[in-house]
Amino acid sequence: MTSPWPHGDPRDVAHRILADRRFQIAPQRPGEKSWLELLGDAISALWRRVTEPLRHVLGNQTLTTVIGIAVLVALLAFVAIVVVRFAKGRRAKTTPDRTRMDAFALGDDADARTLFARALAAGAQGRHHDAAALLWASALRALDERGRVRYDAARTPGEWRRMVRDPAFDALARDAVVALFGDRGADAALVTRMRESYDRVVAPA
Repeated sequence: MTSPWPHGDPRDVAHRILADRRFQIAPQRPGEKSWLELLGDAISALWRRVTEPLRHVLGNQTLTTVIGIAVLVALLAFVAIVVVRFAKGRRAKTTPDRTRMDAFALGDDADARTLFARALAAGAQGRHHDAAALLWASALRALDERGRVRYDAARTPGEWRRMVRDPAFDALARDAVVALFGDRGADAALVTRMRESYDRVVAPA
């Protein structure tokens, strides 16, 4: 008599497939749970802990579930925003933009007087960032021209402060750092303060 299944009983085939370790997720010992089941249990327990107070207050399981999902979505969105802002902050600190990095090279091909005139023009046009950068570069050039400190574009503001040792220059350097590297940037008030500090640094010499 011919078998109704030419390739064998499908139940035997299914049994052989399920017995293959490649297709098994759960442990072989009875009573143990797979890691997927344990994760699902943990999530379910956390969900019950979060929504249980709401269910007692609202007395409606469906409404509680809807509110719980909305809160979860809002929380995930908040976490995503925090991660994105943190990543942007890290990128901004490790890879400064070209405009800020070029600020220290503005004085390479001009003297202090020329740079100061450019700073005044930039300030009059409302380009406060450029005005601050040019004032800073002009002050460094003026220090070199008057024999106080040799100009070196590679120095950081902190290194300049340690070499100049002048309270007026310290104030100028602090404002320059805020203008060129700070998140707030430069405004008219900051440029005005830098002008005042600049005059105290350069005029006496």
